[in-house]
Amino acid sequence: MKQSSERAIVTLAIGDGYVANFVRHTRPNWERYCRRHGYDLILLTEPIDAKRDPAGKSIHWQKLLIGMIPQLREYRQLAWMDGDILINDRLAPCLFSQVKGGGIGVVDGSDSFYRADDIFNLHARYLILNHFSDRKRGAAPEGVEKVTVTDGDLAEYYRFFGFPEPAGRMINTGVLVFSPAAHGDFLAEVYLKYERDYMDLEQTPLSYELQVSGRAEYIDPRFNVTWSSVAAEHYPFLFNEDLVPDHAALLRLCVNAAFRNAYFLHFAASARNPIVKGAFEMIDHEADNVVALTFPEQWARRDEYMELCPLKGLDSTGRGILF
Repeated sequence: MKQSSERAIVTLAIGDGYVANFVRHTRPNWERYCRRHGYDLILLTEPIDAKRDPAGKSIHWQKLLIGMIPQLREYRQLAWMDGDILINDRLAPCLFSQVKGGGIGVVDGSDSFYRADDIFNLHARYLILNHFSDRKRGAAPEGVEKVTVTDGDLAEYYRFFGFPEPAGRMINTGVLVFSPAAHGDFLAEVYLKYERDYMDLEQTPLSYELQVSGRAEYIDPRFNVTWSSVAAEHYPFLFNEDLVPDHAALLRLCVNAAFRNAYFLHFAASARNPIVKGAFEMIDHEADNVVALTFPEQWARRDEYMELCPLKGLDSTGRGILF
């Protein structure tokens, strides 16, 4: 683990299958992003706390221990990123420069619990769509006949789980930007404080602890856009494959449009989810932009259709100018 920068992006992949998937699908575009901004990229392939039983406390918690690894404590800043995130490396600016106030940089995902149609908030809409999709495919969890959703009251949510202090946001913990010197001990203490997974593994307790400790520093939400929320909000028809004859082609277009409008696109879901995990391998990293994705042949011959030039010197009638 050779340090060549003051900043590093870190992730963890355990098992040959997960490592191979990261190396094949994720690492190339993370490496391009790191080269562009001068970061180190570190892939950990062994548990940090090898004594912990993952059946009760999943491997996801061990992100909280990376600041305690001796070699990593030498970095001025670290960014943890879940391995199911893809980076729009052509567009994404410097992640670390987002954190200016000395806190732990995170994305606030609360708006998916507040934005609603006449019945469901966005998070509940995804749960309903996904449940119906599972049932239609015969993949619903055994013994689950109904899915329970709430009204999106996050303050009540934390009270329901017994957290004593008030908190009203839900942080997506797939991206954490912090200083090992300033925050490593705090994150490790959170790791030791909890003995088991919650329904979303570590996210609920970590989100709570970041808020009540005052350490959460909210960064541009484009650094952790969840594809499941985008699909539920803009492309709900993707959850029913029977609605569109060429469903795979439509899914590919939709997820690539979402990718090009984000800095980091997060494919968090269960491993068997076809709408989320199935789209992960459909990202086109080569196309120049969304127009090139939509009209590939015309874009290749774009000089025949368009030119980029300043207004000065153009025909004053304005013919042919597109704004």
